[in-house]
Amino acid sequence: MTCDPVLVCRGVTKRYGRHTALDRLDLELRRGEVVGLLGPNGAGKTTLIRMILGLGFPTAGAITVFGEDLFRRRRQILRQVGAVVEAPAFYDYLSGLENLRRLVALTAPVDEARLAEGLDAVGLTAAARRRVGTYSYGMKQRLGIAQALLPDTRLLILDEPANGLDPHGIAGIRRLIRQLAESKRMAVLVSSHLLGEIEQVCDRVAILHHGTCLAQAGVDEIRAREARLEVDVAATEAALRALADRSGATQLSLGGESGQGTLLYRPPGDVPGRVRVLAAAGADILRVQVHRETLEDVFLRLTRTEHDDVRIDAF
Repeated sequence: MTCDPVLVCRGVTKRYGRHTALDRLDLELRRGEVVGLLGPNGAGKTTLIRMILGLGFPTAGAITVFGEDLFRRRRQILRQVGAVVEAPAFYDYLSGLENLRRLVALTAPVDEARLAEGLDAVGLTAAARRRVGTYSYGMKQRLGIAQALLPDTRLLILDEPANGLDPHGIAGIRRLIRQLAESKRMAVLVSSHLLGEIEQVCDRVAILHHGTCLAQAGVDEIRAREARLEVDVAATEAALRALADRSGATQLSLGGESGQGTLLYRPPGDVPGRVRVLAAAGADILRVQVHRETLEDVFLRLTRTEHDDVRIDAF
């Protein structure tokens, strides 16, 4: 993967009167990379996407695309930026191919070979001459992505691309996004509320809340931040404390039953190595378990507010 960033946001701030929609946001997106943009409603995701598409201006900060200032060369830059930000709308009485012909004619001329390539990229070659009115919702989503790929897209922005799809459709969109990033070396920015899908398809994620970026890292890295190893052992209290010191446990919890306890390691570190140290010290190991957070766990923890705890007895 090249280190040259396709998209760079530095200190991007957007204010509407006294309301700050984005506050000093930094974000980078590289070629061949899929980055997930996460956040509750009102977090600032749509505001950011609109600015990247040249539909709004930051109050402060800078956005560069392909190494150039977006707002100085907006027209030239946006010719290489594709986006699907709402449910795609097409003429139902026209074929998928004819829809693409008419829509791209509004922006830049594209020859038939390039149209066919766009349809093939999203798996719609066999349905190219069928009326769009006969397409499933998932096929229309893919046709929208085909339109966004034309004429020569290097940066693709997708807002809720799997919204309204069944599991097969969601899996198809996931495969398509990975294929575009890996085989076409395209930079892809995905905004979605489907955290499980983001976890599977993205290389990195940025979590926004009230206009602020709370976390930005690789998916595995962000999940590993709260990972821990728990080892239940049978030993006297004195022996448990000695085992904790010898094996580098960060915390010791005494069990409810005499002679049992749990050694806690955060981060887990070398799990087999820790187990070997305990076994060599004569510990009777009852259970070994590594706990790793899902992306949903991290998201909910970072964005939780005092209003999020629902009282079941209120119903």
